[in-house]
Amino acid sequence: MRAMYLGNYFVAGCIASSLLGWVASLHPVATKAIAFFAVAVFILWCLCWLLDFSVSSWLKISVQNLQAFLVAGLAVIAIGAGVFLCS
Repeated sequence: MRAMYLGNYFVAGCIASSLLGWVASLHPVATKAIAFFAVAVFILWCLCWLLDFSVSSWLKISVQNLQAFLVAGLAVIAIGAGVFLCS
């Protein structure tokens, strides 16, 4: 059941990052705003990896589930960056 939820979050994240990448390719101001957002998300992602035990207890999930979510997040970011760079 958790794999299904992770898959749903992954697909939703891919759609959202692809949409943000497409919007960023349309206008220079949007590119700067979305680039700032992407850097902020990347910093939070790195902090979650560094503080995984603290974050998992704060979110009340296991460390293994948090790490699975973070790996899926990396794939989502990679797909969004690919859409941004290719469009």
